[in-house]
Amino acid sequence: MRISATPARVGAVAATGLAVVAGIAFTGLGSADAATGTTVIQDRLAPTSMTAGTAASASLSVHADRCVTARSVGVAVRDAAGNNLDFPGSSGRTRVCQHGYTLTTDSRTLPAGEFTVFGYWQDLSGGYHNLPAKRLTVNADAAQAPAPSQPSATATATPTPAATPSSAPTPTAAPTTPTASPTPTAAPTPTPTPSPSESPFATPKPTPTATSTPTATADPSASGTLTFSDDFTGSSVPLGSWTGCSSNGPIANSHCSGLPAAVDAKWWAYPSGWKDTSKNGTYNPAKALSIADGQLNIHLNRDSTGTWVAAPTPKLPANTTYGTYEVTWKASCAAGYKVAWLLWPDSDRWPGDGEIDFPEGDLCGNVSAFMHRQNGTSGGDQDAYSTGIKTAGNWHVSRIEWQPNDLKFYLDGKLIGHSTSRVPNTPMHWVLQSETALDGTVPAVGSSADIAVDSVRYWKAS
Repeated sequence: MRISATPARVGAVAATGLAVVAGIAFTGLGSADAATGTTVIQDRLAPTSMTAGTAASASLSVHADRCVTARSVGVAVRDAAGNNLDFPGSSGRTRVCQHGYTLTTDSRTLPAGEFTVFGYWQDLSGGYHNLPAKRLTVNADAAQAPAPSQPSATATATPTPAATPSSAPTPTAAPTTPTASPTPTAAPTPTPTPSPSESPFATPKPTPTATSTPTATADPSASGTLTFSDDFTGSSVPLGSWTGCSSNGPIANSHCSGLPAAVDAKWWAYPSGWKDTSKNGTYNPAKALSIADGQLNIHLNRDSTGTWVAAPTPKLPANTTYGTYEVTWKASCAAGYKVAWLLWPDSDRWPGDGEIDFPEGDLCGNVSAFMHRQNGTSGGDQDAYSTGIKTAGNWHVSRIEWQPNDLKFYLDGKLIGHSTSRVPNTPMHWVLQSETALDGTVPAVGSSADIAVDSVRYWKAS
């Protein structure tokens, strides 16, 4: 994930305990992201009182002037010395729109004293945006106080105020996972070829919980130039409109005539009528692709006339070799569908020029990654990495970092595969190929699965 220079949520609390946290003044009702122009407004933050030793959760309600995707949303707590005592259970990747969003955190205890509590959200570049703060008073536990020397016959215990649910977990550093060892003998993964009979191409991470001083795996901007980026803001392509796709040589010269010009400039898709890898599905972008509310949606489905799949294709520069490829996405589970998002050789020479697949997996299965080796002699001449992480159900960020003699796969900030031998070295194009499963499972009539794509980014290697 890219790391921004935006101040992190650490630092001492000002003498007032409310005016400044982490060197950032709290003014107004919300915080703005200069990069997107989006303002997130705080509607409610609780609790403002707790009892020492009694666990309580926090609740944060926010809305935005326009939809924005936050890497995380949480509730932070600082003592007078600026120590981090945040509520655990931040949200992870979250969509915040005009209709609002409420987070309820996990619970925690605090010692008696005065604290500052504030909500925050983290943008996709890693920058933190603090929301207006409140004073949090933690009262001593009356049950632990010494009994009065002259107890009153009519004295009654002061009821402990019930904690109001609130949100935001204590941010923790993204875990570092040892480099996975390739499994040279992994079962081959059938790969399509870019022709009407079979098309070629190939899925976060729960976004890592925010850290007070974020240190992501590697900042692509440090070694490359952001060349392609689409978060689908302002784009609208209703289902049924992604039409007229034709193949005219290089992808950059191929178009889908039904798309708005701004979308057509960035995207293409396999034309209607091509069969997918298993031959159980038929590519039909009009029946499967749409853009709305800042997301690209891939609607895999089967009706009485056929099973419809799609392969949207970013228009990267011609002769693209090496770089960082990143997608933020979330899938639902339905039997018989899969993702096989991949880099396919421009030469169409397979397996000789290899192939890079990530993420790949059935939507009701787990995410895997594959590297078909340079000068491969069969589909099984590959490195394979299994994550054990479910494909469906959560937001993920998948990233491929492709360099000469070095290929890394990251899922949700964790390194899950690393290959250094026979890494493909010829120009490739990127395809978000979404299709039917290869295990023989045929989608049921009336079934469907959706893959929401929130952002797609490519950094050209330096």
